[in-house]
Amino acid sequence: MNTLRDELNEVIRSENIVGLEFLRMNDWQWIMDKLADNFLSHGKQSLDRIWLWDSIKEPYTSYQPDDGIGELNSLLSQSGAYWLIASDEDGKYWVLEGTGKAIVSALSETRYFEYYITNKEISWLICENHHGVMVLKGSIESERENA
Repeated sequence: MNTLRDELNEVIRSENIVGLEFLRMNDWQWIMDKLADNFLSHGKQSLDRIWLWDSIKEPYTSYQPDDGIGELNSLLSQSGAYWLIASDEDGKYWVLEGTGKAIVSALSETRYFEYYITNKEISWLICENHHGVMVLKGSIESERENA
């Protein structure tokens, strides 16, 4: 059985998606730790949960768009650099670095899974959960203006 990582690698390869790469094992833990400290109610302890969105600190905005990928495309700058955290069903997180364009392209070609996106400063967070609900934490206005 293929993992989510295998599936994403296959999509990146088969669709010739440029600008999206998995981080090496030793290079991503600090991102998850900072994301947890900045956005999750129990800090790093929340990383043991399968659904991180269920621990996002208030206040945040949540809504259910008709088209999650289209909504994401309107939120991200095409050329902006971001961290994508792909959430496997068993609680495994895969961290990728990529442009807004590459992230949207990859997500539009894969099966549905929960994901989190943050800027390089880890000052805001976008999530789409398994209910199709978008959760926004922090100010992403500057990203919308650049999209």
